[in-house]
Amino acid sequence: MSTIGTTTIDTAADADVQNPQDWKHYPVTATNWIDACHEEKEKLGISYAEIARRIKYARPSLSLALSGNYTGNTKTIADAYITYRTQVLCPYASETVDRQYCRNHALTDAPTHNPAALRHWRACQGCAHKPDSDKGGQS
Repeated sequence: MSTIGTTTIDTAADADVQNPQDWKHYPVTATNWIDACHEEKEKLGISYAEIARRIKYARPSLSLALSGNYTGNTKTIADAYITYRTQVLCPYASETVDRQYCRNHALTDAPTHNPAALRHWRACQGCAHKPDSDKGGQS
């Protein structure tokens, strides 16, 4: 899994940034992703070019999608943005991972057959990002 190079807003530790869970457009969904993107730009003071870099899209594509002028299907851009917004910085792996990664490591039975996997599982049990099993992966 590759590292994004910066923590996502869901894991931002900057004291000047509000908790994203308190933002108007949280959690990000397919219906509110455009408004959430505008809100992220405003709250974090970053450019659309930076957001496009983080979701691995060209800035013109993102800008056209946000303005409603994108000629293609915006579902893939929306999905990329939603995926980006639901990632967390895994303290054990020291990389940015999606919430499914957390579910796969934290909510399974203890892997007693593999010492390295067991160390990872134990770290997940006390992690602030550990998803609740009844919330469908949201932490």
